[in-house]
Amino acid sequence: MDTGAGRTDPEPTALAPITPAKRRLHAAWRESAQSRIVDLDTEIDCLIDQLGGEMSAAQRRRLGVAKGRLRAADAAVKSRPGLRYAWTGVDVARALGHINAVEITLTALSPPDAVAAKLPDIIADAALLLKPHDARLDDLRKYAAKEALTDQDRGAIAQDVRAIYAACADEHVRTRSFRNLLFGATFVLTLFAVGIGLLGWCAPGWFALCAADHPPAATCPTGGWAPTGGDVFLVELIGLFSAGLLGSIAIRRMRGSSTPYAVPMASLLVKLPTGALTALAGLLLIRAGVLGPDVAAAGRAQLVAYALIFGGSQQAFTRLIDIQTQNVLDSIPSRNRDAAKPDHASPDGR
Repeated sequence: MDTGAGRTDPEPTALAPITPAKRRLHAAWRESAQSRIVDLDTEIDCLIDQLGGEMSAAQRRRLGVAKGRLRAADAAVKSRPGLRYAWTGVDVARALGHINAVEITLTALSPPDAVAAKLPDIIADAALLLKPHDARLDDLRKYAAKEALTDQDRGAIAQDVRAIYAACADEHVRTRSFRNLLFGATFVLTLFAVGIGLLGWCAPGWFALCAADHPPAATCPTGGWAPTGGDVFLVELIGLFSAGLLGSIAIRRMRGSSTPYAVPMASLLVKLPTGALTALAGLLLIRAGVLGPDVAAAGRAQLVAYALIFGGSQQAFTRLIDIQTQNVLDSIPSRNRDAAKPDHASPDGR
């Protein structure tokens, strides 16, 4: 029985070269991915020319599949982005998955000298993703020390590259899941803050933001002697302002990301509704007399100051999020990570 019947693998020499898009794409990662796609397509064409008539049927089939994968990746990169696709990361996963598969194929089929030239970069990626004493990392270093690579060596290196890309894909999934968690928390907290504000607008008396015993000065956040519908919204707005102001401090300690997931931005956005809610909760505690009767009778000016303080106190709650965000960013492989960190060494190198 012919197991090859019905195969529709493309003939590698029959496919036209992939060309860059004439228009700008919708994201930087798409531009970067397409540049790599064009380079890989050219590399496959050069390999086909180099093999010539010596190309076996298996090599021809694998190169044909590789060119088909590049076209699938190119279609994903050029596709119109949507909110659902951005949330699931399907375009990123599809493009990078196909690109990585083509890299593995080229590693297995390229001449030994070409594979040897790629080994330093492969080892650098492996050192970022694998444990220091991982057997695969040790094998790659042994291959780099050899004078010449054999066909078996190329196959083993290709398998190690597959493991590296699998580990990288896992880190991308973890980063995307964490980003989605932050955006989801921001959305829920924002709905909660808006809902409480609307409740305070419709029923101002539900939230005791005015002093029970009215002193000579106005004690409500909006400057009146009786609760109004804008009290809660004003307190939340002050808390949001304070959270945004103090949250900017986290930017100084946060490293940027080379991934398309905007994790730093997501970690900063979650601070805003948190600050709005902590400001409201803090003023409710003050009016309840938790800090004493004198503080509970504070006037409007003092109330605004307390709202600023409690709004900024969200940093105590979101600091753990900042730490986890940096841990997630540090887990993403980047060869220039050390170069991106500030150098605090003294001029004499100590």
